[in-house]
Amino acid sequence: MRCYVEPSPAGGYFVRLRGEAAPLSRHDTEEEAEAAAAAYQRGLERRDVGEYVVLRDGAEVIVRAVRPEDKPLFVAGWSHLSDASVYRRFLASRPGLTVDELAFFTEIDHVDHEAIGAMDTASGEGVGVARYVRELERPHVAEAAVTVVDAWQHRGLGSKLLRRLTARATENRIKVFTASLLASNDAMLTLFDRLGAVSVTRRDGPTLEIDVELPVELPTLEHTLREAAAGRVRGRHA
Repeated sequence: MRCYVEPSPAGGYFVRLRGEAAPLSRHDTEEEAEAAAAAYQRGLERRDVGEYVVLRDGAEVIVRAVRPEDKPLFVAGWSHLSDASVYRRFLASRPGLTVDELAFFTEIDHVDHEAIGAMDTASGEGVGVARYVRELERPHVAEAAVTVVDAWQHRGLGSKLLRRLTARATENRIKVFTASLLASNDAMLTLFDRLGAVSVTRRDGPTLEIDVELPVELPTLEHTLREAAAGRVRGRHA
């Protein structure tokens, strides 16, 4: 994957990922755009930093906290999501992520907004992400979601990402996850049910809103996730 800079028709400069239509970011000057492109490229080349995780079929991924320079992974990963997977995640059809959405999904504080991503160790491609965003009105509550590209679904990756996200949430004093999802999304309902007590708070046609009570402690994961978020874990973990 290679990044490049081109002028924006509306002024300024876009950074793009070769082969993808959606821009990664927009900048006022060419110098800023070139600096961003270089940062994205360095991020793509840093494949070995994170927690090595083996899935139940023997496949291996690297799991770590999402960084701003991960925008190329999000854009490339979108092309590996089917229309059905996109609809299950966003409850709507959509062609891709905007520049503003890419910034929101990657430029995070890791406290009120956390995201844990997974990369294929063989290709370096992003294959999944679990995310929470804390509610301002209820700081002990956060909306959570998990996305896994189609080829990596039903292999145990979603549960591993969600468990690690939960460890980060409990460290940051979040006690409840909320989620909006299709009532037919059995895979996500099962993931949340394994995590904690699930209660349906609202039904609206084919969609549900649920609350999930988080476990009080996840002591075996807290240290690992803290290290992985800092990019220091190199060992292999379940």
